[in-house]
Amino acid sequence: MAFNLFPKPPIKGKPGEAKPPDSRAQPDPGPKPVARPASARELAASVKSRSGPTATRATGETGTRDREITVTGPQSIIEWSSAPTQKIQVAGANPGLCAVLENAALSYANGQAPLAREVLEDGIVSDDDAKNSPLAWLALFDLLQRANDRAAFDQLALRFVVAFERSAPAWEERVGRAPPGARPIAGGYVGLTGKLAAGHAQQIAGMLASSLKQPQLRLDLGSITGADDAGAKLLANALAQLRKRHYPLVLQHPEKIRRALEQSAMQGRDAAEGYWILLLELLQWQNEHEVFEDRAIEFAVAFEVSPPSWEPPPDTAHAAAVAEEPAARAPENTDQLYWHGTLTGSSDTQLAKFLLFREGRQTIPIDMSAVDRIDFVCAGALSNAIIRAESQRKGVQIIGASPIIRALLLLIGISPRHFVKKAQ
Repeated sequence: MAFNLFPKPPIKGKPGEAKPPDSRAQPDPGPKPVARPASARELAASVKSRSGPTATRATGETGTRDREITVTGPQSIIEWSSAPTQKIQVAGANPGLCAVLENAALSYANGQAPLAREVLEDGIVSDDDAKNSPLAWLALFDLLQRANDRAAFDQLALRFVVAFERSAPAWEERVGRAPPGARPIAGGYVGLTGKLAAGHAQQIAGMLASSLKQPQLRLDLGSITGADDAGAKLLANALAQLRKRHYPLVLQHPEKIRRALEQSAMQGRDAAEGYWILLLELLQWQNEHEVFEDRAIEFAVAFEVSPPSWEPPPDTAHAAAVAEEPAARAPENTDQLYWHGTLTGSSDTQLAKFLLFREGRQTIPIDMSAVDRIDFVCAGALSNAIIRAESQRKGVQIIGASPIIRALLLLIGISPRHFVKKAQ
């Protein structure tokens, strides 16, 4: 999408006065300049004051391919809130940001991690500002760590040392993180983002490998935006392997992808087989026996096969309760506010705790070391909350925000002074 930054110059001469054609040869004006795409900052600044439908039209619409499902939601790159009173201010120039990083941060905030990675990988090669931005490189390290791509991480580390003549970040095994002071639990975390496709094969294989080492894994499906047939089969086969091993996997936020699969299954045989298989797997993991039996018969009739048997994993409810326990048992009377997982929308429950936590305190430390993603609307609401807190002469400190999340918060208008290494 491009914006006309300057109006067309007025035609000289008196109104209604036509000029005779000039018979002399006119010099070739050369090729017309190609309008560049709007940056993330221009996109956010130009659309922030518009209503929801207008904002959607401004960002364009995405067509739907055959045999693909899309999780319903905003069509814009930014997830806008419908609240009429909410205002989001986008920051001015910030020395820690560049256009490439801004676009990547918005893509990741919208659940498009593969796109954010692609933007950064191309940017640090072809864009001078991104090449010289340590935060852009660190954000790419962050995305590679989240994707469990150790080989690409190590290659980037070598390039980082040459480019900046300093040590690169160290690879960390991605495990489940509980708030400090909570009773820890052994296990790991895997978060799938974007549209399920063959490109997720490496991450899903990494999940299966981790299941051989970790006593428990949490699989977060909340950031999946859609799926194709190959991606659905890939995840369904992995879930089937874990289920047959009686592995205590905990599914988190499967609601959106399941609704999309249910709608696709209504088409019968016209729906891709992978959607049916993944839907049946999710029903078993969620222990919904009656619904599973109905869908299994429908699947058998549609594809002329024997209906699959009901073989749910053991005690999934207990495993889910145990997995959520560290977050629920955050220490009371603490001096810090602990956030975790994915924060979405202006009314996120974790964001709501900020209003209660600030009462009676002059300093409000927020530990974001366990946060996986914050969407654009929630980041804007946090910025507004910080402004209100500062108007009451309260200080806000953000601890442990990963580089890609920090980039979004800087873009949305949160000052660099709020980011600290530890509470002060």
